[in-house]
Amino acid sequence: MPTSTNTRPFHRARLARVAALAVACLVAITGVVASSASAGAVKGSLAVISVNDVGTGLAGAVTGRPMSVVVEARDASGAPLVVNRDTGVRLGSTGGPGSLSGTVTGTIAKNTARATITGALYSAFANGVTLTVTTTSGVTLDPATVTVNVAHSAVKVASSPHQALDVTDPGCPGPTTDLPVCGFLLLDNGGNGDVLMSVGSCNQILSCRTSGGTTAELVTATVNLKDASGNPLYTHADPATLILACDKSLCANGGVGQFPVTVDLSDTGAFTTLAPCPAKGVLGADQDACVDQVQSTKDNAGDVYTYILFVHDIRGSYP
Repeated sequence: MPTSTNTRPFHRARLARVAALAVACLVAITGVVASSASAGAVKGSLAVISVNDVGTGLAGAVTGRPMSVVVEARDASGAPLVVNRDTGVRLGSTGGPGSLSGTVTGTIAKNTARATITGALYSAFANGVTLTVTTTSGVTLDPATVTVNVAHSAVKVASSPHQALDVTDPGCPGPTTDLPVCGFLLLDNGGNGDVLMSVGSCNQILSCRTSGGTTAELVTATVNLKDASGNPLYTHADPATLILACDKSLCANGGVGQFPVTVDLSDTGAFTTLAPCPAKGVLGADQDACVDQVQSTKDNAGDVYTYILFVHDIRGSYP
């Protein structure tokens, strides 16, 4: 079973490239809603510009890790509003299974329009968590809300073209009952820049496999698969690979072929169940991703390892 970012996982029949760009999690801001007060009641409103995991830059947040929230003051037309005195802002949360802790306050300094709150922690992983931002002092501004996805884990690794790289998330080194789906990204031809892989909730994104109270997660991987000149690093005959590992609590009592995977090749929510590859290690001429049933396997513990070959970033899980 894989245990590090640079060590090939398990049995090695020369791992085909696997990359399931699961937007688990790609934890992304899904909306900002700023209410407007009655005319003349306030000078403007707040807006949330971005929410990111501090360690990886992942859009949204990661459970128990510091997030960075950029807040902006805006006038009635929606333009940035330069405040005439220091203005305190506070981050909160509503709904969702967890709670906020850590640093939840910041200041929009006099003669500026923005503040960054760094160090807030959310205690659970879930999609659709609503964060609120309100003023506590200085200029009175209408509050803002933003809905974010909070991943269970995320890892960022630097890559270079033509330098082989295997990426394993230390937060999900192998499938377990508590975290039943993990991803392993195999880039034999490298990548271009940072590789970001996360594991998050399927809720509100995809109907994922559930068994005995255990539900699969969504694995998301993002990597630039072209070199500095824009030339593809991977082809249908030489694709990248993502291994989706499924714990036996979800994927038991059947062969590998009985556990299909669903992926989104466009990051638009257009999920589809992958067809088999025509042969080991290659994509069909009309395929952007496929399941390599020859390399996919079930280990001695009963966990399923599904090899996905691809030439475009994708996200996926077990339906």
